[in-house]
Amino acid sequence: MRVLWVFSYISKQLELVAANLAARRGITLEIMCPVIGDRPDVPSSIPTTPLTCRNKLDFKSRRQIREKVRNGNFDIVHAYTSRNLANVLAACRGLRPMLKVVGYRGTVNRLRLLDPANWITFWHPGISNIVCVCDATNRALQESGIDPAKLTTVWEGCDPKNIPALPRSARAQFNIPDDAFVVGMVANMRPVKGIDLLLRAAIETADLSKLYLLLIGRDEDPRIATLAADRRIADRVRLAGLLPAGGQYASLMDVYAAPSRMEGLSMSIMEAMIQGACPLVSNVGGIPELVRDQADGIVIPSEDVSALAAGIRLLHDEPQCRKAMAESARQRILSTFSIDRWSHRLVDFYESALGESGRNHGPVSRTTVSTPEAATEPRAA
Repeated sequence: MRVLWVFSYISKQLELVAANLAARRGITLEIMCPVIGDRPDVPSSIPTTPLTCRNKLDFKSRRQIREKVRNGNFDIVHAYTSRNLANVLAACRGLRPMLKVVGYRGTVNRLRLLDPANWITFWHPGISNIVCVCDATNRALQESGIDPAKLTTVWEGCDPKNIPALPRSARAQFNIPDDAFVVGMVANMRPVKGIDLLLRAAIETADLSKLYLLLIGRDEDPRIATLAADRRIADRVRLAGLLPAGGQYASLMDVYAAPSRMEGLSMSIMEAMIQGACPLVSNVGGIPELVRDQADGIVIPSEDVSALAAGIRLLHDEPQCRKAMAESARQRILSTFSIDRWSHRLVDFYESALGESGRNHGPVSRTTVSTPEAATEPRAA
């Protein structure tokens, strides 16, 4: 099986997936992407061709992709981002023998009929399959009119070795006491992330004297500064801004709050789970597929400040319960959302797409599910 990745960015996690795939017998992987610095976890045996798709109608990139595909005898071309997908589909048009062009979808919003970009990407007749990051994404595309037979959910994963462990004493750099009860989040703080809801819940639980909020990321919501300045919590809110390798600071949190209004399968929640923070999250998008309510954390209704405050209070008052759920969350990442499991699922998908015999290493599903409980183990395609 010969696979070509056309990506805009190779994250640390994808470096490890690439290395995992390259180590498997019967798979040859090549990559086209912008060359940005060293990628120590990508084996030198994987050919990497510099490519930057500047827009969805990049004719220079299309010529590069077409030449690579014609000379590479690939079975699958997997394009991440709609910009890359549009150029891959155009580049592969009319080539014989036909190959599988695979797209990727990470968001949970439906496709808009009046957006012409969708007609040269996800609705393009040349697309063979679309990898969905979670079942919520899968459902949204089905509701947009995409043929369910083209949709496969492939859960991603993370690697704990990529996250430097910080000692508890590192709280001091934020002027947070060692014995504080820290609720936090790492994200660019856009309205969709629901940080305003978290701050309102913190105001409702301001009587918890050891409660501190640690918020890491760029502030892109004008409501945050006003709420954080409320006299009841102002001296216990830390707006740390954007920090390098911000995900590592989840290790300083007792509770990782993600009261998002919309979310796919959050890598930041995964990274917090592997570091031992207990998730307190909303029931939107793919989050309930990742965090099982009352097992790996607490899942609350979206936009429900009272439920969020109740969750904070419960996790504060019941430390043993919090620690048990945090450990369950950590084990869930190790067992289900690891790099190795992600790689197995991706290989199973490739084999299924080519009509080969998949090995069924876990949740690779063309079916959608209706409940978070069912979402823990989707049926194999």
